[in-house]
Amino acid sequence: MRELIRTSIVFRSASAVLGMAFLVGSLFSVFSYFYLVDAEKKHSISTIKELLNSVENTVAVACYLSDKNLSKEVANDLKKNTNIKEVLIFNNNVVLSEVKSSDSQIPPASNPAIGKGTDYIQKDIFSPFNKKEQVCHIRVRVNQETIHDQSTTKARIIALLLFLQTLFMASAVAYIVLSLITRPIKVISDRLHNLRPENGELLPQPEKNKYDELGQLTSDVNRLITNLVGTLDEERELRKRHARGEKKFQTIFDNAETGIFQMNKDGVLTSCNPAFLRMLGIDKSNFSHALIDTMKGQELRLHLMIDAAINEMQVIAEDFYVETDQKKQKKWIHLVIHETENGELQGLINDITERKLREESAHQLAVTDHLTGAYNRLGFEREMAHRSKAHLNGSGSPFFIMLIDLDKFKQVNDQLGHQAGDDVLLQFSKMLHQTLRKSDFIARIGGDEFIVLLHDLQQQTIAEEIARKIIAHVATPFDLHAGKSASIGTSIGIAFVDKGSFVPAEVLAKADIAMYEVKKSGRNDYRIADADKG
Repeated sequence: MRELIRTSIVFRSASAVLGMAFLVGSLFSVFSYFYLVDAEKKHSISTIKELLNSVENTVAVACYLSDKNLSKEVANDLKKNTNIKEVLIFNNNVVLSEVKSSDSQIPPASNPAIGKGTDYIQKDIFSPFNKKEQVCHIRVRVNQETIHDQSTTKARIIALLLFLQTLFMASAVAYIVLSLITRPIKVISDRLHNLRPENGELLPQPEKNKYDELGQLTSDVNRLITNLVGTLDEERELRKRHARGEKKFQTIFDNAETGIFQMNKDGVLTSCNPAFLRMLGIDKSNFSHALIDTMKGQELRLHLMIDAAINEMQVIAEDFYVETDQKKQKKWIHLVIHETENGELQGLINDITERKLREESAHQLAVTDHLTGAYNRLGFEREMAHRSKAHLNGSGSPFFIMLIDLDKFKQVNDQLGHQAGDDVLLQFSKMLHQTLRKSDFIARIGGDEFIVLLHDLQQQTIAEEIARKIIAHVATPFDLHAGKSASIGTSIGIAFVDKGSFVPAEVLAKADIAMYEVKKSGRNDYRIADADKG
């Protein structure tokens, strides 16, 4: 039965219509039954009361004249009604007449007030000449059994007719639904079940339903089948094209010089091409964590790139300086990633080591003095800008700046030639590199002007000691080619920069003033500018 209900729309629709009709018919029949029983009882009681009203005048005359014969006639007439079981006419506990059924037990005449229940109807009778003067009472006992039998009999018949009418209408509706709707749908369903649309087979048009909704449904299904066949043909062609394109892509993927890979949002690789493996010097059998392992110390940058690619849906590219393979080879790689679908990412890597080296070389040339190898003015300006920014952010450290000018250098150029002057500059630069720490900064900003930045230093005594060493070294004549020598001196202006923010031009100006004070006072000495030394 369950299988039939689940698989048969005919059985299911018929069962639903008849079941609903049975339920509704039953509810309405039961409701009608009780309603009619109650209504019939009320009608019977109302009829009895109307009878009492119709004999009221006659009973009033009989009571007024105390005529027992007349009152008995009235009682007998009332008793003829099958719904009345007993009739009693009395006055001041004096019974004028009483009529009752053989099985009835009327209360004793000496006390007519007994028995005032739901089975009794009592009416007060007034004088025919004075409507305010009460002369007697008439009371009847209702035959509840007869009324109940009559009421239930009528109610059953009407309820049954109503129930049968509902079932008949439901059966008619079920037949109409089955014949005009459900059965044609089942026919179409059975044909669809055996249809082979991939072969272009179409549904036959039902003759009786050619122009109604089922005919339209059949036409729509046939149209869908036609479109489906066309779509399948297109899909087959697209599959062939996709297979050819995939083959081409696989060839490119396997033979490209650029590293190509796919990974998840955690940075774990899911696939990669041979170029990727070669570039990072890893083995195919253990590549899933190769990118993260290569980025040791820079994993945060990689994960930030992944988050940006997913959240911003953009192509993200950055350069990384990494260590690859077992040989600990250092190289620069350019990494590009973007999101594809389902949180997966696709990426490219290229070895840009040579380009980076060329850029670094070009940058170094741009900021380096070509003669001495020290930084030039551009390098000094960039260094000061960098330090100024660090101090502004609160991450800078105190330092001393020394502005060094070579005394008598012009005489060397004029007397011994520019080659001798260049040799002096080279030897002086070499002496500075040997005297200072590797962390200190040396720049040649003019012909014979040098600048030294003593990094992370705030003791003035150490700065003075370094200045004295430089002066002492310069005091020794410089040996030149062909047995020649050159004697020069040096004037040094010193300024101090603490941890606070500073303006590079102002600091340089202080050192310049201090240096010129040395020149005015005789040269070959140092002077510290008036500055707060922490």
